[in-house]
Order: sequence, then structure tokens, then C-alpha cells
Amino acid sequence: MTTDQAKASIFVSIASYRDEFLPFTIRSALEQAAHPERLTFGICWQADETENLDEWLEDPRFRIRRYPYQASLGYGWSRTEIQKLYADEKYHLLIDSHTWFAKGWDDNLIGQLESKPGKKPLLTTSSPPFTFDGAGEVVIPWAGTDMDGVPLMTCEVIPPVGWIDIQMSPQRKSRKHELTALVCCNFVFTHGSWIREVPEDPAMINAGHEAALSVRTYTHGYDIYLPDELQIWHLDYDNYPDGERHKVWEAKTDRWQAEHTDGMIRRLHALFYGKESPSILGRYTLGEVRSLDEWAELAGLKLEI
Repeated sequence: MTTDQAKASIFVSIASYRDEFLPFTIRSALEQAAHPERLTFGICWQADETENLDEWLEDPRFRIRRYPYQASLGYGWSRTEIQKLYADEKYHLLIDSHTWFAKGWDDNLIGQLESKPGKKPLLTTSSPPFTFDGAGEVVIPWAGTDMDGVPLMTCEVIPPVGWIDIQMSPQRKSRKHELTALVCCNFVFTHGSWIREVPEDPAMINAGHEAALSVRTYTHGYDIYLPDELQIWHLDYDNYPDGERHKVWEAKTDRWQAEHTDGMIRRLHALFYGKESPSILGRYTLGEVRSLDEWAELAGLKLEI
């Protein structure tokens, strides 16, 4: 790693919705980083009255937009709010608000990214789970098992709407510089310029936004790689009360959900199926470096509904 890389700033993007594990995630990122001073956090904090981030509110490394959880407008909106806080940091890490980090993760991920071929590399995978033992210590349940390793991702078209469902594959990475067509937003590491080139679409309200982000990233010329080594783990949801975490829909009416879901479906149809005019997408459209057909071939999809 060069001296410039060691000093380079990392914008850590976290959208949190009523998540008791947000402070744990922040502490893990800071304590496990080789250079915590180079981290800047952009947080969309959709909070209730029980949550507290007081120890970081005056820290200049933290840029926090707090909203009452009832005001949340979903996945894309929360990440769009975070991207407004970006200030040209060299690198960008996108994670969930319930994440655990390996020791020296920042040096490791920079080294991995800069080792990749191409001018616009991006690292992503569906991060494996972590949990806690009886003493509250982090446990990686798949370590040393057949499930260990860097997961591949898979996807399928779900009729009749045409949702493109992205899931973790049971297969594990086996080749150096292994490409994927898919982006999973519980772990993305790339150059900060991705935020400017492929901004989040605030109208994408649910997890279906990952497919849209994947195809837009690919067609804008990004080479999407699986990481060589895991540095990020994602909390097993069994650690939440009754195995259920809070979700934005709990504070929304059925009518709101129906109207915004319909709008998202129209946008997905414009991106993938030619069933709507691309003009409805505005700036959140496909790039011109690669084609939709090339992406679909890499993803192993037949795009029809």
C-alpha cells in the first residue's frame, strides 16, 4: 500500500431505521480500522426516542441526518440523503446498520480494490452472518464449515411483475478477479466517484432497488468484483427481538405502500423490460458504456415477463 492510499479518506455510508445495533456498527468500524482517523461517516438516522448517538454528534468525522422514523421514505430515499453528505472522499463503503468488521478492514479493502483490473472496479457480495455468544462476543457461525468463504450471488426474474430477486448463492468464490453482475448493498466498496456517477434513485423504496443499482452500475462501465477476502459480516436477524427488525412499512399506510410500489415497478419496467418510457427515470437511467443485454448475459437472466 502506498503512502497516499494509507492516508486516503473513506466515506462510510449507513442508512439506519430504528436499529439498536447502529452504535455497535460504528464502534466496530472505528475500533477495527487500521486508520480510524481517515473515516467519515454519512448516516441517515431514522430514529425513535430510545436511540442515542451522543458520543459521536460532535465528532467532525460524522455527518448525520436525523429524521423521526415515521418520516422515512424507504431504501432509496435514505441512501440519497446520505449521498448529499458526500464530500469527495476517495473511497466509499456502503453497509447496513448491523455490521461487524475484520481487523484492519480499511487497509485490506483498499488493497483489494486497487489490485483489480480496470479503471472502475467495485467490490461487493452478500455478506455472511455473524452472531453473539453468551458472553456477547462476536461469533462467525460459518467459519471453518462448508459455508465458509466469499459467497457468489444469484438472481431470478419473479413474475408477473418482473421483480429481479438477488440472493446469496450456496457456491463460493473460487477464482481470482471473479466478476459478478450483481450488487448487494450490505457491502459495497469502491471509489467515491461511484456516488456521483451512479446515484441512488430515491423512488426505489424496497430491496428491489439492488437490481436497478446493479444494471446501472454495470452499464456505466464499472467492473463488479467479488472480494478476495471477507472483511464485513452482516448480523443474523435472529439477534433482534422475536427475530424481527423494524422496517419502514410499519409506519406507512397501505395506500402509501401501494402507490409507491406501483411507481417503483414502472421504473423497473423502464429499466429492464421496455414497458415504460425511459424518460420517467430522469438521471437514474442506464449508462452508455455497456448494454442491458450484456448485463443480462452476465447475470444469466432472460429479461421477459
